[in-house]
Amino acid sequence: MRKITTFILAVGTFLIAQSQVGINTKTPQSTLDVEGETLVESYLIDTVNSSASGNYLLLTRSKDTTPVGKVKLLDIALRNVAPVNSYKVVLTNVKQDEVVSLNTGLETNKYVVAITGAVFTNAVSAANMSTTPKSYGAYSTEVTPVTSNGKSYHAINLSFKGAGTVSSTNGTWTITLNVFERSLVKDWGTFNGSVTAASGYSGVSTNTPLGLQ
Repeated sequence: MRKITTFILAVGTFLIAQSQVGINTKTPQSTLDVEGETLVESYLIDTVNSSASGNYLLLTRSKDTTPVGKVKLLDIALRNVAPVNSYKVVLTNVKQDEVVSLNTGLETNKYVVAITGAVFTNAVSAANMSTTPKSYGAYSTEVTPVTSNGKSYHAINLSFKGAGTVSSTNGTWTITLNVFERSLVKDWGTFNGSVTAASGYSGVSTNTPLGLQ
């Protein structure tokens, strides 16, 4: 009986001691706490900043876990939404050339939207005959917020400023949108600057974020 009791106590002590295991640390913060590189399924998690080659999956670190820092694998192939998404929108039968407040249905608190391409076709552009050479105007594109049913969405505005069309034929806008998950975008805030016209409008930014310098 004494040997059995001793064995049970020893097993209990072992299980308690094994509830938190630390490697290279005497104060483990979780069930397994590893200080340093970790070998997982024969692949080394490399912490060296070296050139990337081959195909990679993205690891993300969660802020809403206990303890904070749970690492998740972000496989774009398994998700409907990637960190960066690109797609085209074709708007046909556009009267003259302007698109005003086209609601994308993308909420401003969830996504960041950028127009990376815009082409207006199928209508004959008007020319400003008073300029030399003739001016055919310039594309103007912008993304602005609109409110619908109490929610804020990204809206698109497009125009062919200074031109319009000279025929009764309506045109077609083909735009390319890049949509970013806001939770994965780092906001650097607003950086103000100015330019001078001493030798044409030029200048050098003195407050470029450090990550881009």
